[in-house]
Amino acid sequence: MKTRRYYPIFADLSGRRCVVVGGGDVAQRKTVALLGCGARVTVVSSTLTRRLSTYARQGRIRHLARRFRPTDLRGAWLVCAATDDQAVNELVSHAARRLNIFANVVDQPSLCSFIAPAIVRRGPLTIAVSTGGASPSLAKVLRRDIERAVGTHHVAMLRLLRGLRGLAKDRLADPLDRKRYFDRLLRGRVFALVREGKPAAARREALDLLERHAMPDGR
Repeated sequence: MKTRRYYPIFADLSGRRCVVVGGGDVAQRKTVALLGCGARVTVVSSTLTRRLSTYARQGRIRHLARRFRPTDLRGAWLVCAATDDQAVNELVSHAARRLNIFANVVDQPSLCSFIAPAIVRRGPLTIAVSTGGASPSLAKVLRRDIERAVGTHHVAMLRLLRGLRGLAKDRLADPLDRKRYFDRLLRGRVFALVREGKPAAARREALDLLERHAMPDGR
């Protein structure tokens, strides 16, 4: 089988209609992940987990209590199929292909137009790990390794950098100058202060460095 090369992408699902086919534990994980990204989720399944049933009663998801129909994908942006019925999974994949909708069929890369990576989340920091569908188990091992390597100081540094973006754009018109500035923050004393748990001192140091970079000679 020819190896597929997937294009990594982080999608903005805010307000977009997404469909989950299936009502078990895997479908629940897919639904929770989509809701966490702001999607409007429709779940198509004759049965639901207790948690999904609660979501349906609360109006957090739309529930279609029946078998999947291709028309369920009208107006959808993506669909996730998480059923143990191969005929249904294939029907979802084919319907999505006809409508040019992103489709993920759990554990069946040949039926997918996108595959779900293993995810590490730390506040605003998201790291995705994929093996191209070859070994989800290895992706999970790598995710655990990354979880151990990524600390709270990375999140604190990310928040500091995000807060400085607007200021740096105002003070440093040249994108190359901004790149040098941010690279210096990450290599030097600013990141060291963040690691030491001194965010206020790190921000003062970063602002002082920005002023120096903004000088004509860039000292």
